[in-house]
Amino acid sequence: WKLEDGSAIVEVYKSGDAFNGKIVWLNEPNGPDGKPAVDRNNPDKALRSRQLMGLNMLSNLKSQGKGEYSGGTIYDPNNGETYYCSLEVKGNTLKVRGSLDKNGWIGRTMNWYRVK
Repeated sequence: WKLEDGSAIVEVYKSGDAFNGKIVWLNEPNGPDGKPAVDRNNPDKALRSRQLMGLNMLSNLKSQGKGEYSGGTIYDPNNGETYYCSLEVKGNTLKVRGSLDKNGWIGRTMNWYRVK
């Protein structure tokens, strides 16, 4: 799934009964130093040197049926924050909701687009 800003492609995959998503393509794969982009905004200093390519952004989402998934989290490497997450598949669009609360009241929805 390509993020709406075109900055990355995330592969959503199933592991056990949960769905996760990892970064498999970056529009800007290298940082300003020419080396692979790293998780420089992570609040855990020990993780700031890990590469963004292959990084799990989506974790532990469970199918609710009818193309809906919830109960997981989404990590935003742009600010180092982790949010509650739910997903809804609408044809070739994945509606990704990141929120501060489990109910999804305080947050925002992004559209990601299917890549073949």
